[in-house]
This record gives sequence, C-alpha cells and structure tokens, in this order.
Amino acid sequence: MSDAEWLSDKARSKVRDGIVALEATSGAEVVATVCARSGHYRHADYLVGALFALLALLFYLFYPEPLFDDVAVVLVVASFAVGAVLCASVSAVRRLFLSRKLMNEEVRKAARAKFVEQGIGRTTGRTGILVYVSLFERRVEVVPDIGIPVQQLGKRWEDAVALLDTSAKKGVEAFLAALAATGPMLTEAVPRAADDVNELPDDVVQA
Repeated sequence: MSDAEWLSDKARSKVRDGIVALEATSGAEVVATVCARSGHYRHADYLVGALFALLALLFYLFYPEPLFDDVAVVLVVASFAVGAVLCASVSAVRRLFLSRKLMNEEVRKAARAKFVEQGIGRTTGRTGILVYVSLFERRVEVVPDIGIPVQQLGKRWEDAVALLDTSAKKGVEAFLAALAATGPMLTEAVPRAADDVNELPDDVVQA
C-alpha cells in the first residue's frame, strides 16, 4: 500500500471507526497518528551523493580519452547532487543505506514526543494509548499511558503490539485487524465506565 492510501479519506474513516468500536467497550483512549517519516536521515543522502561523485571521479580518471579538468569538476559535483536527490526522493533507495536499528530508534523517539505533544497523558484515568504509524520506516510504535496495565497483560499485549507493528508493511486492512485484536484485552483490563467521557480525538492525526 502506498503512503497516499494510508492518508486517504477512506482509510482515515476506517481507522476512525475502528477506534470508536474499540473505545465503545473499554476505557482506553486510543489516538492514531500517521507520520510520513520519523527521522531526517540526511547522512544517507550525502553518502549516496558521495558514492555517485566517486564513480564520476573514477570515470574521469580511467576514461580512455582525455577530458578537460573543468569537466571533471562539473561531473563530480553534478553526480553528487544527482545521487543525493535520488536518495532523498526514492524511499527504497534510502532504506538501503539505513540500519533497522537507527530507524527503530527514530520511530521510538518520535512516538514518545508525539505522545507528549498531543496530550495523550492528560486523560482522567491515564488510559491514553498512542498508536503511531511511521510510513517511511514501515513501523508502528505503541505508547500506552500508565493506566494501561501492560505488565498485567504480559505476552498478550506484546503479541498485539508486534501484530500492529507488522501491519505497517501490509496496509490499512491489516492495521485495522491488528487494532481490533487489542479490543478484548483492553475491555478486560480497562473496562469502560458508565460515565466514561471521550477525552481524545478519534480522527486520525496526520503529523
């Protein structure tokens, strides 16, 4: 699924409906935030640019016909620019020059920053849950507030979070199924009170 499809009106509506259904039976306050990417990764662009520049320099040095020095300078600089722009523009190329560990760290930091920025920790029962989707990294990071008893839920929660994370590579339908799978355990762990008030937005937040 393309990034644009994640942010289409149809997809956003489906995710909103999924959140409403989940909150109808539990006291959890779920916020889904979709971000194009969590890190800048400029170093990858510069690395690819440097590789292109090196190839251009080697071409100049070993080309059988003589070339003017001025041509070499232009060739190397232009090659660097082409490589850097290519890397910045094509996600698949950029990912080749990034470690999974780095991307995971960037997603984790960004998700925690959004948790604070969006006020998810301010609910009455501290039962907010940020479900943060980072499209470039193809990751879903789940950040629960202290009112969600993740220790009590144990492996069930860990498996549910892992399923959500995997869904980022599969598309919105897989994401919705993974989100719905958290419903029974949240209903059990954080039952909805009779006077429950919806304190956080159900609409998808585009970061």
